[in-house]
Amino acid sequence: MPSVQLRHSAATALYEQVADALRQQIHAGELKPGTAIPPESELTVTFGVSRVTARKALDLLVEEGLIVRRQGKGTFVTGGKIQQDLHALRGFAELMAERGDEQAMEVIEFGVVPADVHVARSLRLEPEASVLRIRRRHILQGAPIAYAIIHVPYDLGRRFTLEEVSTTPIYALLETRASVHVKRATQIIRAVAADQLTARQIDLPRAAPVMMIERVTYSSEDVPVEHIVFFYRGDRYELAIELFRDPTHNVLCPRSSTPEPSPGTNVVEGC
Repeated sequence: MPSVQLRHSAATALYEQVADALRQQIHAGELKPGTAIPPESELTVTFGVSRVTARKALDLLVEEGLIVRRQGKGTFVTGGKIQQDLHALRGFAELMAERGDEQAMEVIEFGVVPADVHVARSLRLEPEASVLRIRRRHILQGAPIAYAIIHVPYDLGRRFTLEEVSTTPIYALLETRASVHVKRATQIIRAVAADQLTARQIDLPRAAPVMMIERVTYSSEDVPVEHIVFFYRGDRYELAIELFRDPTHNVLCPRSSTPEPSPGTNVVEGC
């Protein structure tokens, strides 16, 4: 990367100028998704700034979702933040497929287990009833972006195979393999600190902030068919919703079923 002359007398802070120069290279395609960003030590030479300034510039681009840090590997250009519209009920794999992004699903666990109290209540099952549990993480452009823990009632989940859940969205499997028509879902959104397991799965430091989404999906008969907890990297993912001043035009309605939200939780349900 050739040296860049910054305006030390400008009103714009030096770290913002460094971030802007890198941002322009990303938008111009000079730094493509997956490309490694030079280390801080190299940026200090390129821009003639301190290491603290270089780090602040990178922090800014991480917040914008333009770059991502991978522990022990370096900093890389992303494709920008993934934005999901809350008006539509889509699984994460479906969203990625619609975007045409290069993705992969890595199954970490696939097996039948007894449902804990919370999962059993969410799926309207007897305590310790058998459920299929799937743990998988989503890889986007070679980097982990999300980690999911999925529970499906056994009478539905027994029809899935390991190969299918490694390549196919759960909603598609419910419809094609279990003849379930997905109608609606109840969703709870929280900001949480990543525990050790979650942090390791999405390549973040322990206790790093992540977005957690807990969702219960219902069939056209209003029977719970899936309970899922998703952990997303906050630097790569965001939610979007269009709101109207006139409430008659809003298409979201209050939640009326499990799981119970914690105080201060943002709850969304499709009508």
